[in-house]
Amino acid sequence: MLLDNPAASANPSRQVIASFDPQRRTVRPIGVYALQGIAAASDGLLAIDSVRGYLLKIDCTNDNTTVLNPQQVRSFLDANSLALEDTIGYARPSVYWCQRDSLEPQHFTTLAYPADGVAVWQSTVYVSCQKAGYILIFDRATARQITRFAAPGVGQENLTVREEELWVCDRVEQTVYCMDRATGDLRFSVLTPFDSPTGLAFFSHPSGEEILYVCYASEEAYIRDDPNSPDPYQLTFRDRTFIHPLHFHYDADRRLALSNGYLIEMSYAEEIAPLEDVEVDAQEIEWRIALPAETDRQTVKSIEAIGIPFTEEMEDGQRVAVFKIDRITANSGWLFGWKALLEVRGIKYQLTPHDVENAPALSPAFQRRYLVDDDELAMDTPAIQEAAKIAIGTETNILRKILKIRNYVYDRLSYGIKPYIDPPDVA
Repeated sequence: MLLDNPAASANPSRQVIASFDPQRRTVRPIGVYALQGIAAASDGLLAIDSVRGYLLKIDCTNDNTTVLNPQQVRSFLDANSLALEDTIGYARPSVYWCQRDSLEPQHFTTLAYPADGVAVWQSTVYVSCQKAGYILIFDRATARQITRFAAPGVGQENLTVREEELWVCDRVEQTVYCMDRATGDLRFSVLTPFDSPTGLAFFSHPSGEEILYVCYASEEAYIRDDPNSPDPYQLTFRDRTFIHPLHFHYDADRRLALSNGYLIEMSYAEEIAPLEDVEVDAQEIEWRIALPAETDRQTVKSIEAIGIPFTEEMEDGQRVAVFKIDRITANSGWLFGWKALLEVRGIKYQLTPHDVENAPALSPAFQRRYLVDDDELAMDTPAIQEAAKIAIGTETNILRKILKIRNYVYDRLSYGIKPYIDPPDVA
């Protein structure tokens, strides 16, 4: 599992170093607005800029960008996917194909709803459609629909094929799914490190490495400096699009999948400041601060003290730093805490209701621990408890119970800005 280095793309002096490692390098094509589909070629990536209508060739080593369709820009406007075999396929919102030399669009098929993604594997064409909720499979020679699979996510989805696997990226769920392309069965899924993934492709690097590239297209907030305005610093938005490798590791035995790792330095510090006109004289003070935990997605590389040293204890399976201060008076000033180096990764647990069908009932001790309302969630109010009972209904499977409660909340809540915060039972 490789670790990404986000600072490399932000610091020009480190960009040169990062460019030598294709597994870590972020590709930022020059002069593009919104990449909406990528495909792997022998000498780089092909991509579509849906805003400009450009069919682009992108060099992953130096971001060089070449427009391949300077005379056919209108044919690719608003295209949102790309597939490459001996011909080029794309969706706009019907599905088209064209020869690589002429780039003249040829109609392939039109769905009842707009097509979102397209992938080609030999004699088979895969087309995703968000509104229909399916991935449709067509015969390439006749454009006849062969079968269809239920789409794994809920958003617009782009596709690519690798041998016997159909790979799908979902923009809303920020997830990449690996499916069996013959049956549509889901093998595993991983989180993407950035929002709004809009395309994916497996690229064979000249070094021999196979890299799964994912492109992203969204907006980012930034501070605009307007020297002609009385308020020169303004918060506004701009287009953001780039391509980044997606690293993944599927552990079938532990039923989890990990994606891009990051090395993070995290610190936590407390301060005791001097107090004026207050009589304080406390002795032998003990201050306890929880330390980062080792989990399936997080590895603690190192921990060191800030300010004063601490001893470490275990409390209910949690590592705790114990700081001891001899005396605190009105004029005392203290600073203490810890600094940790962590490896963190995206994680998705691969569980289905069938996997927990015969799971034993939760023990009373665990239920009491789980139901401790330590975050003011109003769990003891009649409204919350009644909502939970209504959401679950007659369901007995624990995972379906969880999903029903989640869906009950999602179906009934909407977001709005208010000058105050309602308690959970009122919300």
